[in-house]
Amino acid sequence: MGLKYRPLRPRKGLRTSRAMLRGHRSWRTWALSVALLLFVGTCLAFWAYTANSRMTGGQELAAVNAQLRTQLADVTAERDRLRAGADTAEAQLEMAHAAQDQLARQLKTAEAEAGQLKEDLGFFETLLPTSGDTSGIHVRSFRVAMDETRPHAMHYRLLVMQGGSKAFVEQPEFRGELQFIISAIRSGKPLTLTVPQPSEPPLPAVRLTHYQRIEGDLGIPQDAEVRAVSVRVLQNGQVRATQSVTP
Repeated sequence: MGLKYRPLRPRKGLRTSRAMLRGHRSWRTWALSVALLLFVGTCLAFWAYTANSRMTGGQELAAVNAQLRTQLADVTAERDRLRAGADTAEAQLEMAHAAQDQLARQLKTAEAEAGQLKEDLGFFETLLPTSGDTSGIHVRSFRVAMDETRPHAMHYRLLVMQGGSKAFVEQPEFRGELQFIISAIRSGKPLTLTVPQPSEPPLPAVRLTHYQRIEGDLGIPQDAEVRAVSVRVLQNGQVRATQSVTP
């Protein structure tokens, strides 16, 4: 018995369709995707916020910088104004000190002139006519004072006159020397000094026809208390006039 081949035919009612293969995704994959999206979104938001903050912060810093510059300019201007005022006040103070010093010098000069006028008055009083013979050499207005600027010195001033009541009469020129005798106390003991000593420079010479003003300084020993000073006018070793005063 022979076999016969029959091709298979699709049944009626059955249609051919394409087969589609879909991969299966697990819940972990979905969670990672969502987390990745959230991370990217967060990074974008943070970047936008940072950029905005930088822009806003930069503007604020610029405003603060401008304000500080303005305040610095105001403080600098105020400092310059105060410095100018201080310089003006200092200049005025220096001017006041200079004026005060000038007035002090003028006062000192006026006092010296007053003292000189007083001496001149005493001198001219001696020129008035007097009874008796007053011819010869006389010491008038002899004064001594301790020198404030030099602790070991004493300043002297005197007026030597020739003729007395005949001072305006023609007289021969007189030539002589000065000599001082200083009486002092030193370390509780009396001390007598003769000025000038042979080793010391000479004192101003006496050269006059009518009168001569003489002044100078005398050195005194340290720690010596001067009690009296005498001046002598010598001529050829002889005493022609003398007078004593106390400091």
